[in-house]
Amino acid sequence: MKTQMRFQKYMCLAMLLVGALSLLYAFFYCSGALSELGQAIKLDGVNRVSAFTAAEGKYDAVFYNDIQPFNNLLMIMGIVMILLAVVLYITGCNKRRNYYISNYVATGLCAGGDIVISLILLVMCGTWHNKFLNVDFEAWKAYADKMDESARHFSDSQLWFILGYVVYAIVIVAAILLILNLVWKILLMKGEKQLLNGSALKEGGAV
Repeated sequence: MKTQMRFQKYMCLAMLLVGALSLLYAFFYCSGALSELGQAIKLDGVNRVSAFTAAEGKYDAVFYNDIQPFNNLLMIMGIVMILLAVVLYITGCNKRRNYYISNYVATGLCAGGDIVISLILLVMCGTWHNKFLNVDFEAWKAYADKMDESARHFSDSQLWFILGYVVYAIVIVAAILLILNLVWKILLMKGEKQLLNGSALKEGGAV
């Protein structure tokens, strides 16, 4: 039981950390190539427009504006994951020797919530990744090449999109381990209960 209790402590901390990781990822999501793309947006009166013209069917620099709502969603979901992990601590899932209904509910909410959120975000990350690949990089590069070196902004790096797949895969793995921790806890509690009942029967028989 001591080993399991140490593990449950680590798992609660892990869920808090992966929630923080997802939020941190959201803060950096629009850096890298997306940030460079945003530099190609200019003001035309009161409107923000692309400084280069994309070919038909491709995205221009305004794609940077289009992706902002998804970036906001990533931040919101990161905060939700952190709050779900906090519920584990509120219900004592990190330190209780025996789990009660509140612990089952908290574990289910945290693990289930993180898995569902991660799967949805993985799909959406893939969708936005594919859209980014449809940016007119040739037109963008041609525009960037006209700029002075200090003002040149261009990158076709996919790093931050790929990192999204890694981050949410880690969250899913952590959530599955949290569920396995609950199963382990249930088995140990049943084992302890059987031992206690066996000891009680022996003492009663001895009397």
